[in-house]
This record gives sequence, C-alpha cells and structure tokens, in this order.
Amino acid sequence: MSEPLSSNSQAELRYRTIYESNMIGIVSTNLEDGSIYDANDYFLKMLGYSREELLRGDLNWQKLTTPEAAEASREAQKTILRSGSVQTFEKEYFHKDGHRIQVLITLTLFQDGTVIGLVMDISHRKAVERQLEEVNLKLEDMVSQRTMELQQSEAFLGAIIENIPSMIFVKRARDLRYVRVNRAMEKLLSISRTELIGKTDYEAFSFSRSQRYEAEDRRALMTGRAIETPLEELETERGLRCIHTMKIPILNKDGKPEYLLGVIHDVTEMKQAEEQSLALLQEQIMREEAEIRARQMSFLSDMSFLLSSSFDRKELMKLFAQRVISSFADVCVIEILDEEALDIVLAEVAAAKVEDVEIIKRWRQAHPMRWDSPTGSAQVLQKGVSTIINQAELREYVANTFGADISDLESNPLSVSSLLLVPLKIGEKKPDGVVVFVSRKSGYQFSDNDKFVAEEIVRRLAVALENANLYLKAQEASHAKTSFLANMSHEIRTPLGAMLGFAEILCSDTNLSCEQKEAVETVARNGQQLLRIVDEILDISKVESQHILIEQIPFSLPLLLKDISQLLRGRAEEKGVDLELHCEQLPEIIVSDPTRLRQILINVIGNAIKFTDHGRISVEASQMSSPDDLQKGRLEFRICDTGVGISPEHRLQLFQAFVQADSSTTRRFGGTGLGLFLSRKLARLLGGDVILESSTLGEGSTFVVTTEYTKASKEVIECVREHSREPVPLALTKGSRVLIVDDAADNRELFRHFLKRAGISDQQIDTAETGKEAVEKASREAYGIILMDIQMPEMDGYQALAELKRRHYQGAIVALTAHAMKGDKEKCLRAGFDGYLQKPLKLEDLQRTLGFMNNSHPS
Repeated sequence: MSEPLSSNSQAELRYRTIYESNMIGIVSTNLEDGSIYDANDYFLKMLGYSREELLRGDLNWQKLTTPEAAEASREAQKTILRSGSVQTFEKEYFHKDGHRIQVLITLTLFQDGTVIGLVMDISHRKAVERQLEEVNLKLEDMVSQRTMELQQSEAFLGAIIENIPSMIFVKRARDLRYVRVNRAMEKLLSISRTELIGKTDYEAFSFSRSQRYEAEDRRALMTGRAIETPLEELETERGLRCIHTMKIPILNKDGKPEYLLGVIHDVTEMKQAEEQSLALLQEQIMREEAEIRARQMSFLSDMSFLLSSSFDRKELMKLFAQRVISSFADVCVIEILDEEALDIVLAEVAAAKVEDVEIIKRWRQAHPMRWDSPTGSAQVLQKGVSTIINQAELREYVANTFGADISDLESNPLSVSSLLLVPLKIGEKKPDGVVVFVSRKSGYQFSDNDKFVAEEIVRRLAVALENANLYLKAQEASHAKTSFLANMSHEIRTPLGAMLGFAEILCSDTNLSCEQKEAVETVARNGQQLLRIVDEILDISKVESQHILIEQIPFSLPLLLKDISQLLRGRAEEKGVDLELHCEQLPEIIVSDPTRLRQILINVIGNAIKFTDHGRISVEASQMSSPDDLQKGRLEFRICDTGVGISPEHRLQLFQAFVQADSSTTRRFGGTGLGLFLSRKLARLLGGDVILESSTLGEGSTFVVTTEYTKASKEVIECVREHSREPVPLALTKGSRVLIVDDAADNRELFRHFLKRAGISDQQIDTAETGKEAVEKASREAYGIILMDIQMPEMDGYQALAELKRRHYQGAIVALTAHAMKGDKEKCLRAGFDGYLQKPLKLEDLQRTLGFMNNSHPS
C-alpha cells in the first residue's frame, strides 16, 4: 500500500493539473518587449504554435494581439504596473493560420518583473471535455515528480491563485464543502476563508441561493463537464455586483470527480459599460432620428417657401427640381401629360451633375415609354400609387417600361441605385404627371420614410401648380375685364364726346335764344353727369380688379386746392351755398398722387354740396408729421356742411358701393352711390381714410379725409416751381396743315370745328377715316400735326404710328382716344406719340395742346 501524498505533493499535483490542463492558458511574459518566456500547452494549442517555436522566441504577445485589441492591452499594461494585477478583460489573438481567437485574460505581476497571464479561450466551449481528459493524464504523470518540484509548484500555484483577480474556490466532490478560497473571493464576499473552508453553501448563504448553487454543482459533477452559470447579481459591501461563474469538475485517475473548481469573474464594470454603450447607442439613434425629422421639416418648410414665391408653372417646377437635388435625390425628373393626355413629356430635369441632364434627355428621346408597361410612369399614372424600384429590379423595370431590346449598357447609363416614382395630382382628378426621384449612391435604397417625404413635397408642388393655374385664369379674366372696360369706355365716350363738343360749340353761339341756350346747357350738363358716372364705374371696376396704380408725383398742394375750390365754387353758388376753404400752414410741394387726391376731394366736397340746400360748406385743411417716419407727413381735410344729415341706421351703408342713404335720397339727389365708396378706397391706397365724424338729421355732417404724403426735397421743390411756370408756345408754321384721323364722322366734324375756333382755317384741315388712309395721306402731304384716333378698323392708331415711323415721318402725332383706363396715356407716350388727348375732347384741352406744340398761334 502506497503512502499518502504529502501536502507539497498535493500542491504540486494541483499546480500541474491547472498549468497543464486545457481549462485555462497560462503564460509567462515580459511586459515591455512582449516576449513570452513560457506558456502551457493550452495556450500554445489555442494559438496553433509549437513548444519549439516558443523556445525559439517566436511568440510575442504584442505581435499576437490584433490591432483592435492593442489599446486594451496597453491599458492593461498601465494597470498592472500601477496595481500589480489586472482583472479579467477580453481581447483577441491571431491564430497561427490567421484567424482570430476571442479570449478572457487575467494578468499578475511578480516581484522579478515576470507577468503571469491566465488566458481562457471562450470561442471553443465544446473543447472543455477534451481538455479535462488531458488534465487526468497529466495528474497521473505528476504523481511521480519529485517532492521539491511539487513544493515549488504548490508555491507557484498558490501565488497564482491568491493573486489572480478572478475569484477561485475548490469544493470536495463528495460533500461540496469548501477546501480552498482565494483572496479575491474573500474581498468580494467580505468573508474570511476560515469562515468558508470546511462549510457548505447552506452554512454561508441563503437557503434559496444555496439550493441553486448545489443544483449547478451536481450538474457539473454528474456530466463531468465544465458548465457556465447564468449571470448573477450578488449583494456585497461594494454594492450590487454582477458575476459570471464557471464550474469545472476535477477528476481523479479513475475518471471520477474528486473536486469541483469554480472560477468567478466580476463582470459588473463590463456589464455597466455594455449598458452604457447600449444607452449611448439608443441615444445616438434617437438623436439621429430627431435630426432626420428636423432636416425633413426644414426641407418641407423650404420647399413650401419656394413654391409660394412664384405663379409661373415652369418656374415652380424648376425651383422644385433644383431644391430636390440639393438635399433629397441626385436627379429629379418631372413628367407631365400633354394636353390630349396621350403622351407624357419631360417638363423639367435637374441633376447634381449638369452633364446628366443631357444624358437623360437623349436617353428618353431614344427610348419612348410604353403605355402598356406593368411598371414605371404608366402604372403610376393609371393607379395613382407611388412605387420604389431598387437596383436589383432595375433591369426588369427598364425592359418592361422601355422595351426588352435595350442593352445592359443602355439600361443604367447613370449607375442608378434606386428610383422613387410619385404621382403628381393637380386638383381632384386623375394624376397629371409623375415626379421621378433618382439616387445614385451605391447601395442606397429609398425607404418608406423617403416615400412619405416625396409624396408630401409632390403634393405641395401640385397645390402650387393648381394655384398657378387659377392665377393664370384670374389674370386672363382680369385682362378680359380690363379689355372690356377699355372698350366700353371707348364706345361710350365716343358719342358723348360728339354730343358734349357740339353742345359746347352751341353754348358759345351768341345767336341762340335764351330758351335754346338753356336747352343746350341742359344737354351739356347731363352729358357731363353721364360722363362722371362712366368714370366712377370704370374707377370702381379698376379698384376691384386692383388695377389702380398709385403714382408718386411732386406737385403744388395750394394750386391743387385752389383749382378744386374754383371748380366747385360755381356749383355751390348755383345752390346759394357758401363754400369756404381754410388752409393752415400747408406744405407748398408734396409727393403723392395729385389725380387721386383731387378725385377724393371733389367727390367728398361735391357730395356735401349736393346734399346741402342752404347755409355753408367749410373745408379745413391741415397737416401733421408722421411719428414713425420723418420723411412722411399726413394731410387732414375736415369737410363740414349744413345739409340734410344722415340717420344712425343708414350710416353703416354709407361707404358701400351702389348704396345711398335711402331711396328718397336717390330719387331727390340722383347719383350712383359710388362716390364715397370709391373715395374711401382711394384714400386708403394713399395711406389714409375717409370717415364720417358726425352727422345730425336736418343740421349737417362732418367728414374727415386723411392721406399720407412724402416730403419733397429742396431739389424737387425747385424742379416743380420751374415746371409750374407757363410754357413758351411752339408755333406751327404759317399754312401748316392738320390731319384729323377718326372713324366716326361726327367726331371728325367736331374736331374740325374746334380747330377752326383755335384759329386754323378750314383749308388747313384734312381728315382720314382709317389709319391706313392716314398713312397714305401723310406719305404724300406734310402735316404740322396729326390728331390720331387709337381704335379704328383695318389699321389702328398704334399700327399707323409704327408705319409712319418706319417711313421716317417727322411731324408731330397726338393720340386722340376714348380709352380712359389707367396707364393709357403712358402707353401712348411710350409708343412714340408726341401728345395725348382724351375723349370727350374739350376745346381748352385742344388749344392747350396746340399751344404747347407751337411757337405762336397760326394766323
């Protein structure tokens, strides 16, 4: 019977069991140069090297370490120099054949500078059983080793076990009592080894925890294999720690479990780092999603702003496509159905690379789309549903959409990675076109989120295009209305001009009896009233269609008020009413619209005259500075009358179009009810207003008119004063002829009478019915002046002017027109006319025009 092994022999045996087992790799290495002095077979086999290569010095941990793990190794190097040991950490080694091995490694620094590393291969768990068999063989060999070696091995193993940062315990297999506990386990559990050795788990831990530990121990011993237990949370004095345990049965020579080795790793920091990394990853994902949403909202906002900047369809599509390629896609193609809806045409193409635009246009011209295609724009138009086509489907898409005979080289000339086709639906009907978004980024595919954004911006494009269509129709309607108003002005003013002209001639005839003269004056007065009604209707139409343009012209305010006073004083005197004008330090020259200011004041003051039968009308004019702009000023006109007054119930209707105070007012005083309505509109266009300040039935009313003006500079004031002087007349040469061009015989005769009264003899006057006849006569005869009607058959006044200019005609040509729309005078002057006269023509206007164009009156 053999003698029992001494304690040293037992230590040597346990050391050799661990050192030469396959359960963990043990290496001795130099920390600075990385050379490996010694390594157990587990380590060598794990990396595919032989002991001969180890002895030759071929192994170096710095070279074996992968680049990605180099930083972790350097940190471990710093830690071990500082504390003498490193807790278990993960790293990667290169196997000799080049593949990578994931390991768990723990390092301990000895006094002689040697670093002992415990390395565990965690990528090949199934090799544990084979490693255990090798351990049993090694245990049999170690029994015959010398006692001294066993003692050294025991000391070496004890040093490793005591200094290793991982917790290690050993239990007897037969009763699961602790026989060994290292320092790391004592530190973690805050229990001395004397309190644990010789005891079971039931004597140290809670009953439920001890039951679980026992079950795990029994399973490892029964299977004879190493097992890993699930991660476990353990309450310690250092707080809650997360541990990972591996339990390995130690077999005797008969292959029976004798001990149970437990290796516990504290992975708390590792788990926290993983949780922190996961939290950071989730935060990054959320931040990226928020950034994506913010970019999308910014993109949609920018697109809405762009699409509201124009009403031109072509411009809108161009702006849209250019914005798309700046941040959403590499290429944007807008395809629109033609008017017959029989073909689809390229309406707009934009690409990040300019040369790609021509490639697309040439490609589409060479390969027309098939309307019976099951894919592409045809299907999107028919179904009205967006579709995404990725690179894998691109060849089939091109073949189905454009023909199967297209070569592989042609099928993807732009190296397209993904297509997104979205229907363009203007209004509530079927789609009117398709917007194609193209991505050329390698591997990128449009997502459902991209499709949502694309559909939204295409919807906004459709709304913008629909608004552009409505705007175009409104413009066409407005132009038609303007044309109608201009024509109506011409048609009404032409006969009115003849009536008023001849009435003016008859009024100046001294041979008329009093009764005849009174009748002619009645005709003239009613004709002027009719003319005012036409002017008011035209003005209100222009206000409603926003065609009234406010001018900014420097003019003399006192002269304007004097002119208005002289014009209206006669009307007031006819009714026996006094008209008083009071001005308080008004500026001499202002910049505003004198025509509209004159119209407002004549309407409001004239209204007061109309509704006042006795008493007086006072107009108080004053000025005030603008608090916001030192270059601006405000005028206030207070018109007080002693007329019929306005009842409270009728004040709300006072400024409505075509409405007067009551029906009796309309019957008694007449009028269209447009005066105050139009005056308020014009005053507001001038930056002011017209309000009824007070009114009492039977006592009178007070209206206040305000307008804004710009203060004139000294230079402007001097210029206005200079031009306010009487002009020096430019004379016709004696005997010069005048040509009257008008298609209305009555007007030609009227103008002949006016010219004769202006001092031109009948022999100097010639007439023409059309522009063509006028051109022929002017080509044969030199005229000092041509009075040219604008609207005529065959050749109108503009055409006649252009033809005369082409023939180098040098005489003066004055436009004579019944058109009275805003801008007609400017249009005539821009066309090249030397002057402008408006029908109904007044004798004084004709004389003034002739005076401006002549040096002296013709004899």
